[in-house]
Amino acid sequence: MSLQPYASAETALAVTTSAPEVSEEERQKRIKDAEELQAKLTYISEKVPTRIMNTAGSNAGAGSGEFHMYRMARRREMLRLARIDEAAAQAETEAQFRDKKARLLSEDEERTARRREKRQKKRKKHTADLDAGSAGLEHARSKSAGSDTDPESHQPALD
Repeated sequence: MSLQPYASAETALAVTTSAPEVSEEERQKRIKDAEELQAKLTYISEKVPTRIMNTAGSNAGAGSGEFHMYRMARRREMLRLARIDEAAAQAETEAQFRDKKARLLSEDEERTARRREKRQKKRKKHTADLDAGSAGLEHARSKSAGSDTDPESHQPALD
């Protein structure tokens, strides 16, 4: 049985030449399965971190350099934990800031809406008073149109 490498150099596949009982469809299926497996293995080897833990510590029987390696590994771990804590604290601070900002904006919007409503109410009342006042003024002018001696008849009505 001789093995010949498959045409693709990327995959680690080998096709046997002395197996005539395998149909072309079966061969294609095996090649496809092998490529999928190779893709999974590549993903695992590239994406999953490989941890090499040096478990030597400052115990009896360790060499003179083992303590320093232990100390450096411990310092790296402490720095990693500090970065994680700092990131969590920063995320919490940002969340509090966003909440406070949203709360203040909603309070501002409520205050603005109340004031807008008050202004519109006042404006509506003012225009209603002007309409009523102008109707009353016309009525008063028509009554006093005959008398030119009245000094107030020449003055415009001030509200």
